[in-house]
Amino acid sequence: MKEFSLEQAVQAVHGTFCGDSALLSRNVRGVVIDNRRVEPDFLFVPIKGERFDGHDFIPAAYEAGAVACITERPLETDHPYILVEDSLAAFQGLAEFYKSLFSVKTVGITGSVGKTTTKELIASVLSQKYDVLKSEGNLNNQTGVPLTVLRLEAHHDVAVVEMGTNHFGEIRSLAKIVRPELCFLTNIGEAHIEHLGSKEGILKAKSEMLEYMQPDGHVFINGDDPYLKTLRDTRMDVTAFGLGRENDIYAKEIHSRGLGGTDFVIHVPDAEFKVHVPSPGSHMIYNALAAAAAGLALGMAPDEIAAGLAAYRTIAGRMCIEEKNGITVLNDVYNANPGSMRAALDVLAYAEGGRVCILGDMLELGEQAEQYHRELGRYAAKNADRVLCVGALAKYICEEAHNAGAEAEWFRTQDELLEKLGGFIHAGDAVLVKASRGMRLERTVEQLLK
Repeated sequence: MKEFSLEQAVQAVHGTFCGDSALLSRNVRGVVIDNRRVEPDFLFVPIKGERFDGHDFIPAAYEAGAVACITERPLETDHPYILVEDSLAAFQGLAEFYKSLFSVKTVGITGSVGKTTTKELIASVLSQKYDVLKSEGNLNNQTGVPLTVLRLEAHHDVAVVEMGTNHFGEIRSLAKIVRPELCFLTNIGEAHIEHLGSKEGILKAKSEMLEYMQPDGHVFINGDDPYLKTLRDTRMDVTAFGLGRENDIYAKEIHSRGLGGTDFVIHVPDAEFKVHVPSPGSHMIYNALAAAAAGLALGMAPDEIAAGLAAYRTIAGRMCIEEKNGITVLNDVYNANPGSMRAALDVLAYAEGGRVCILGDMLELGEQAEQYHRELGRYAAKNADRVLCVGALAKYICEEAHNAGAEAEWFRTQDELLEKLGGFIHAGDAVLVKASRGMRLERTVEQLLK
């Protein structure tokens, strides 16, 4: 980490320093929100969570050698501390200040579906030419983005940062930290519609990223998305990618290799080049086109882009395909919404042999939750031979899949599913497992792989 003084930290968070003023010249070697990661001369920022309050761990942070702590309340201590109104806002302010110390090019990514995969593909492509920092996993929230930014080092050429939201104003606060040059919007779907009200509301929330785009920045959109298309009506700095030939960057000559991925040709205004994406599904084409657009915008050659796409590897819980004991497990448990569920079922349809899907509740869908689950049940019946459902809302998936002619079973809890799972899975089957994160279906994946 690039060091900065304690005095600079006080200024960045607009706080009040409490302690010996001679200490203000000491350098901060790191910033953490987990007291277990504190090292000598680190700054500890306590965050209030649903189940804990980081302020309770301030004594442990000092014991581990923290140079100071940020706090929302006065402390009875001889150690120096910075008093602020809101520790989360202070943490974000520190990240914003730290980002300003670098001239690194920054790619910002948001959207309803595919953010993490697009981030991984963009990073894979850009890494063919540049030293890239990327968000770890899907650290895309109000603490995850600052943590990513605080990992910047002098050797990095490009930062690829994913930004997520389920409430208005959250993307704005993250973009203020990141200040991207290249802004990618993957699509507008139903994810978090409970809090954002409508797809128009989701578009508004995602578009907050553009408010803090650099003056010389550029916007990249999925041009086949009817909501994102509207950005071209009001902006001149938009490049569209997609399958439609009206897009600036589009895919043609698409050839599926089943679960082995997809071959296609990328057309750009002055060139065409062949690529292979080693992960299946038509949705991966859109993600790959976004990655190609990022590479082209940063001066990369077609062969470098193609090499980066071919080098892509999935991350845990994101359509990881594993074969064991005669079955193929499509592990896509990290999260789910109607759009990503349909995309995962489309991938299952590529599989040979028996096709089984284990689907759990999709959360944060508001008053339309039952409708979305029923629609998914009908869709699942087209792509799977057996539909196993777990959770209160997944009962609607089961009902509609059964009505559509699929073999369907519903389980109230995951424990009930696991007790009977072996009777539904046979050698030669491909098994998709997917649900919202709160369903914790990784336990089902673990049992399948045993």
